[in-house]
Amino acid sequence: MTPAPDANAFRIRRARRGDAEVMAQLLRELGYPQGTDQQTVHWVISHPEIEIFVAGDPQDRAVGMVSFSHRPQLRLRGRVATIDELVVSEGWRRRGVGRALLAQVAQRGKVLSVKQLQLIAPINVTDETRAFYRACGYVEGDSGVFRHSEYEPQK
Repeated sequence: MTPAPDANAFRIRRARRGDAEVMAQLLRELGYPQGTDQQTVHWVISHPEIEIFVAGDPQDRAVGMVSFSHRPQLRLRGRVATIDELVVSEGWRRRGVGRALLAQVAQRGKVLSVKQLQLIAPINVTDETRAFYRACGYVEGDSGVFRHSEYEPQK
């Protein structure tokens, strides 16, 4: 059973430029060894169709983050939003942080009048993570994602 979240233990806020280093660490925890860099964080934070929220601990250090993009789409006749990254630092898992971050995006999606909210999960998603997404209201959709080989990151 997941412990009840302690609302006083963390708070959700928009990401700031000063969060770049901890965001890089969180992305490494998510399985991206390169993390990110300060220039990319600044670019993404200032982009009008990308938003990042972080969960800050009592000292306001980011312990989790969610990034999502939103854009108009023809076939939906409105906006689609995609959760691109969701990660909670290992020591903060099972404390309601991930659920709160997803709820923040869902709330923001309503403000933006999105027609569809998607979550991009890693291909090797665990059964536990899959169950967490379902518990947060997500259903598995199609998996027809194809990427052009020339645009794949070098490992």
